[in-house]
Amino acid sequence: MSSISLYQIIAKVYDILDVTYFRNKKNSPRTKVLERIKGDEKILDLCTGTATNAINISKSRPGTDITGIDLSDRMLEVGRNKIRKSGITNVTLDMMDATDLTYGRGTFDVVLISLVLHELEADLAGKLIREAKRVLKEDGRIIVTEWERPRKASQRVLFAPVAMMEPKPYRTFIKTDMYRYFEEHGLKVDEYIHCDYSRVLVLKKAEKQEVPADARYLEQTKMLDYGTESIGQLVRERGWRTLPVYDRIGAIYNFVKDEIKFGYNLDDDLPASRVLKDGYGQCNTKGTLFMALLRACDIPCRVHAFTINKKLQHGAMTGFVYRNAPDNIFHSWVEVLYEGSWVNLEGLILDDKYLASLQDKFKDCAGGFCEYGVGVEDFRNPGVEWNGTDTYIQKTGINQDFGVYNNPDDMLVEHHQQLGLVKKLMYRHLGRHLMNRNIRKVREFA
Repeated sequence: MSSISLYQIIAKVYDILDVTYFRNKKNSPRTKVLERIKGDEKILDLCTGTATNAINISKSRPGTDITGIDLSDRMLEVGRNKIRKSGITNVTLDMMDATDLTYGRGTFDVVLISLVLHELEADLAGKLIREAKRVLKEDGRIIVTEWERPRKASQRVLFAPVAMMEPKPYRTFIKTDMYRYFEEHGLKVDEYIHCDYSRVLVLKKAEKQEVPADARYLEQTKMLDYGTESIGQLVRERGWRTLPVYDRIGAIYNFVKDEIKFGYNLDDDLPASRVLKDGYGQCNTKGTLFMALLRACDIPCRVHAFTINKKLQHGAMTGFVYRNAPDNIFHSWVEVLYEGSWVNLEGLILDDKYLASLQDKFKDCAGGFCEYGVGVEDFRNPGVEWNGTDTYIQKTGINQDFGVYNNPDDMLVEHHQQLGLVKKLMYRHLGRHLMNRNIRKVREFA
């Protein structure tokens, strides 16, 4: 059933929402919205429903000029009846699509969007917000009312029917970082007010700024696809964007190091979202995911290209796979801009479980080590933990340096693993699976 059809059915009982969830007048979103309306503004109420917001404002701010639009004729009919009974004259209701408004640019001082965005798929929500921005004056305000997860157990029980009835987009939207969400639509959050069961956000158009010099270190690319839902959801769920920069880098570093296991993917040119889905990776693919997550959290980064001697892979590679591997294996690490300096972060390639098992397997080794994906001078203390400085795990195996690139896409255009068609097919369909089997044996050794 479409949202429009649902609202046609529930039009006559829709106002029960206010009675049930917004009955505490002091902490009602209706009150918080009203407090932010001046006396002589021109207001557009998108998806006005039964015009509750519009009527509430019109009674307390008789100098305002309010237009409410909606696509449900039955909701509008209920609203018009309420307006007639109230005897107010400064509210007009029209049937119109909120994603295709007929008003001119810069028409309104305020645009209201109440309990709408959580119901819409991302592309449709984007269209609605773009139209709201278009008809808003440059110094105007968009006031958004949206559901918020109740904090008290009693409230969660009362709110359960709403949560169960909401359409699929609600599940993602309720967990969304609102600052980031509206920032991506060219809006900044000027106020964020928590109410019972809901929140009110006052938005303004973001100031147009010159693109900073390091924008290339934050850009999204085909491989650094941090705009995908899976990556966005991960960032929101982990709350990384709310952390201080040092902790933000560390949290993302530890996630890629330990929760994305060491292993060999289908190819080096996989997008970050695919690496995340695989749940494992090696130097190049883990680096791609690491960069995407960093950039999703506004941390500038770039990639440094090398090759390593295949001896470093001995143990992970065995038998005919090792014998047929090229002498120089393509390799890269991520460089992060932190406190004005580039920090080399290679130490995330091997997860802690694998490294600890490897150290247990070779418990008599106390110096340098160069096998099984490890190339370090101190096998017992390789220094792979984030502390604001460089980390390495394969550095001693490097034999060629190709320099830095803004993104892995550009890097792989110029440098990639040189394999003939037969060897490439053998790696994809047999070699990497044998290597991953060897890695599992090491990880299970302890």
